[in-house]
Amino acid sequence: MKDFYTRRDIDKSTIEFTITIPKDAFQKSYQALLKQELSNTKIDGFRKGKVPAGLVEPQVSTNIKTKVLEQLVPMYLTTALQKENINPIAPPDYKNFPDLSKDEDLELKVGITVMPEFKLGYLSKVKVTKEKVTVSKKEVDEALNNLFKNENLGEKEINDKWAKGIAKKIQIEDVKTLKDLETFVKKTIKDQKEIIAKRKAEDEALNKAIELNKIVIPQPAIDYEAQEREHSFVHDMGHDQTKIDNFLKANNVTMGKMRELWLKDAKEALETDVFLNLYAKEKNIKVTDEDLTKKIEEIKSKSPQVEDQTIFENEEWKEYLRRVEVKERAFREFIKEVLGE
Repeated sequence: MKDFYTRRDIDKSTIEFTITIPKDAFQKSYQALLKQELSNTKIDGFRKGKVPAGLVEPQVSTNIKTKVLEQLVPMYLTTALQKENINPIAPPDYKNFPDLSKDEDLELKVGITVMPEFKLGYLSKVKVTKEKVTVSKKEVDEALNNLFKNENLGEKEINDKWAKGIAKKIQIEDVKTLKDLETFVKKTIKDQKEIIAKRKAEDEALNKAIELNKIVIPQPAIDYEAQEREHSFVHDMGHDQTKIDNFLKANNVTMGKMRELWLKDAKEALETDVFLNLYAKEKNIKVTDEDLTKKIEEIKSKSPQVEDQTIFENEEWKEYLRRVEVKERAFREFIKEVLGE
């Protein structure tokens, strides 16, 4: 398989391979598959597997040649990708289908999408200020009024007795008066607002960092990831069109709108993934074997219901978990650097 391909870099994210399958190699595979077909063919007057090739080949030749091509192309392409140390981020784009009727080498062009290389910019340029959180008396009063409507406990108005009863019912400690309950409600609202403000600032920081580093994901990769989300959705619905239609109706959304959301989600997820991997590489953030073992033990302790414990020894899963941990550490370090948290 020496010198069976040529490579042409179209742009930073697209590589075109011209794959040549020698006619001898194709013919050898064709004869092997034809022989297998003949061994499974039964025609009256002939024993199974003893049917003359001349009787069957004209009817099955095109189909067998197509199957041979479908078997050989991935093998040749995979070898080329390994030789060039290329990791595609989307399915191959086959540019042409060779003429299988000719007795000659088969040539086809394949487009491969790769992730462009990015360099980490100066993150000091990422300026984000977390929103200052305040809670007004009106917000507290509204929360108490809504709680009173749902749980008045026989009281005609919001008072100390009602507050004490509510605290006991929903198991809030140290609430003996209405003032105590107001303090608790105010703190609860503030905590929720703090979480929202923090996530908003984190999202803004990530988006600014992605923009600063000029991270642009190739569209084929986005399309592929969006399609994977759609496939997962259809699978979760049991491939039941009625169930899918009912879901869309219940959520007042169309499949077209769902596809828009999948595309948006895929784009944002890929951008974040690329940035965090870039950040981890530049900052030398790693997860050691010891770190990974501790994480796995932590997961085990929280998943006693998992019957097949061998999953925790699966090397592919462990490496996936390592990559996730690296990105989580990178995210925490990035947020600490940018927001000081």
